[in-house]
Amino acid sequence: MITLQMKLSDIVKAYPRAVDIFNDFHIDYCCGGKDHLLDALKELSIDPKSFMDVMNKKLADAKNKTSNGEVLNVDQLMDMEVPDLIDYIIDTYHTKERRLIAEIDGLMNKVLLVHYEHHQSQLVSLHSLFSDLKKELEEHFAKEEKLVFPYMKKSFSESKSDGYVKELEDEHDAAGDLIKGITACTNDFKAPEGACASYRMLFEKLNELIKDIYNHIFTENSLLFPKYEGGR
Repeated sequence: MITLQMKLSDIVKAYPRAVDIFNDFHIDYCCGGKDHLLDALKELSIDPKSFMDVMNKKLADAKNKTSNGEVLNVDQLMDMEVPDLIDYIIDTYHTKERRLIAEIDGLMNKVLLVHYEHHQSQLVSLHSLFSDLKKELEEHFAKEEKLVFPYMKKSFSESKSDGYVKELEDEHDAAGDLIKGITACTNDFKAPEGACASYRMLFEKLNELIKDIYNHIFTENSLLFPKYEGGR
């Protein structure tokens, strides 16, 4: 049973389909996974009772429906050892997000050029935010794959004093701030009225990327890092 005093990360671990509901309400369960549900709702000025009614109804409905989206297999991930979980993160999230970044980059430049005259205020800001996020992610992936993850695989059974987890969490927070900016800039990924197919596709791909990053950060912050540090 979900309570207002539960941490967001614990809710997702127990009820993976809660991710969709958190996304709908813009509740940050990845970088903010350590926050209690009540505190997260207060910060967003969401009425706790109304939210719990929605949450319980949607979770009950989800039991009898097959989701078209990807649902985090938290139980399976929690059973993985650190090296296997690292391989999963690289194979699943790094691979997919690199592909999406490349697709979005092409669409972004195309839409910026074609629609600059009428939508420059939105597109220039969005281009800047995406460029910053692209840079942040690409450098983060390289750091993890070439430095931190190989080190974690070798040292996960030892006592830790390396500081790598804090560095990665700080980088996740920076990415999280850019994601919030992109979400606001796109009006929650709603393309302008009369937008062309490329404009709509750009927003759809951005939305797909952001949702994947949320799951990615949750998997690292709430599953990998506590396991690596021996439980936190």
